[in-house]
Amino acid sequence: MRSITVVNQYLTDITWHKAATCTFGISNNLDIWKIGVSSNMSLTDDFLTMLAPDEIARASRFYQLKDRNRFIISRGALRLILGEYLNQSPSNVEFGVGENSKPYIKSGNPLNLQYNLSHSGDAILLAVSNSAIGADIEFINRSFGFNEVLDDNFSVAEINYIKEENSIDRFFRLWTRKEALTKATAQGLDGDLRLIPVLDGTHLIQPGIIASNANWLIKTFALNNQYTASIASAPFVNEISFWDLDVISNLNGFRFQFK
Repeated sequence: MRSITVVNQYLTDITWHKAATCTFGISNNLDIWKIGVSSNMSLTDDFLTMLAPDEIARASRFYQLKDRNRFIISRGALRLILGEYLNQSPSNVEFGVGENSKPYIKSGNPLNLQYNLSHSGDAILLAVSNSAIGADIEFINRSFGFNEVLDDNFSVAEINYIKEENSIDRFFRLWTRKEALTKATAQGLDGDLRLIPVLDGTHLIQPGIIASNANWLIKTFALNNQYTASIASAPFVNEISFWDLDVISNLNGFRFQFK
C-alpha cells in the first residue's frame, strides 16, 4: 500500500464574508463558517424552535445556562446553514451517527454534503464540503499547562518547534491540526498522535497510522488573537470560502429562516 501525503499550511490573510452573500453551492469547494455565541444569544429561543426532540432533551441536561445556550445556538445555526445547502427547512434536516460517533446527514442529501462542527468558549466553527472533512477550534488558554501533554502527543521535532518560541500559540496550532485530522477520518483520539505529522509542509506517513488511505490537506488560521482553528479536507478542494454568521438578526439571504 502507498504512503499517505499530509500537507499542513498556515493561512495568514483570510477574508470573512457576510452570510447574506453566500450562494450555498458546494461543488468541490470548502465553506468555513464562524458563529459567535454571544452575538447570537438573542436568537436562542428562535434556534430552539428548529431543534428535534432529542436535541431539546440534550439541551435540557446542561447544568449551566451558558452551556445550554451554546448548544442550542450551535445546533440551530447548523440546521439553518445546512438547510440552505440542501434546500430544506432547518427543522427537516435529519442527522445520523456513524463510526466513532461522527455525525452525518441521514437523508435528503443529493449533494453528498458533509460537515464537521467544533466549538470552544464563545466561538463555533462549522466546515461544509462534499467530501470528508474535520474541524477543530480552540480558545488559546495562555495558562494551560501544555508541557504535561507534549511527550504523549507530539513528535520530538514538534516538541522542539513548540518550545522554540511563542509556545502556547504553536501548541494550539499543532493540536488543532491533529484534532481536525482525527475528526475527518472518524479515528478519535485513541491512536498514537505522535505519529500524525503536523508541522508546516508536506509529510508522508505509512498506511495504518490514520483511519484513511486518502491524502489530506490541513489548513490552519486564526479567528483572532484568542482562537485558532484547523480544517482537514481532501487536497482537491477547488476553493475555500470563509463566512461570518456572527450577526444575523435580520437573516438576509436565508430562505428558510426560523420555521
